[in-house]
Amino acid sequence: MKLLLPFDGSPAARHAVELVAGYAGSPASLSVTLLNVERSASDRGRTVLKPALERLAAAGFALEADVQAGPVAPTILAKARTAQSDLVVMGTRGEGAVQGFALGSVALRVAHGNGPPVLLVKPDDRLPGTVGLRTKVLLAMDGSEPALRAAERLVAWRGWLGELDVHLVYVQEPLTMLQAVLPPHDDVIGQWSTREGEDATRKARELFARGKIAHHLHLTVGDPSREIMVLAEQTKADLIVVGTRGRGAAHHALIGSVALKSAALTAVPVLLVP
Repeated sequence: MKLLLPFDGSPAARHAVELVAGYAGSPASLSVTLLNVERSASDRGRTVLKPALERLAAAGFALEADVQAGPVAPTILAKARTAQSDLVVMGTRGEGAVQGFALGSVALRVAHGNGPPVLLVKPDDRLPGTVGLRTKVLLAMDGSEPALRAAERLVAWRGWLGELDVHLVYVQEPLTMLQAVLPPHDDVIGQWSTREGEDATRKARELFARGKIAHHLHLTVGDPSREIMVLAEQTKADLIVVGTRGRGAAHHALIGSVALKSAALTAVPVLLVP
């Protein structure tokens, strides 16, 4: 498993390093490339990378370090392609020369950039301590192909994530007052009942069942990002996973709205899967 870890020395970036350093599986199963991106060529990057290199080396990881000059998001994406990275692990709200991996700026451009999945880590996120042995995941579903691809990615990654316990959440929009008073039609009946959520999550649940992966379905009503936040706390999730660019029956444009709102509101890392 090849990880690309952009690092600018900020609290968020250091927290992302701690997430990787705390991996509970075998360090031999991961290789880590640290990348510092400067706006112009200088020797500062090697100095910035030094504490991250020392921390990860002490944890036993195979490491590569790289310093490049250029625009931040395109440079990260180009490095992810040349290094054939499986995952980009990014601290959000960073500081330093790149002026921050802020939600909605660099992180969003990297997530939109047709690269590998992106794991967003905030400086105050609760870091999981058992990833590599077992991982409890909250998987947001909206019935879209991107959401199903996120489920498929989890199945493919259980070798390095460890034993999976997946909580699927489907959030329905509340009925409008007009829908509530008019005679029910098929679409309203589906929304009133659990049928809509069951249909939207069926393929993912079948996928987990075939893989003998523990999974649980949660059907809720309300604002998706807030419902995800509440359920992440209730289930004590290690990780929130969202398929990006998804638009399901409820027309939730996940990337840029639910995904980033969830990353901002929740206290655990959020994985965006393109």
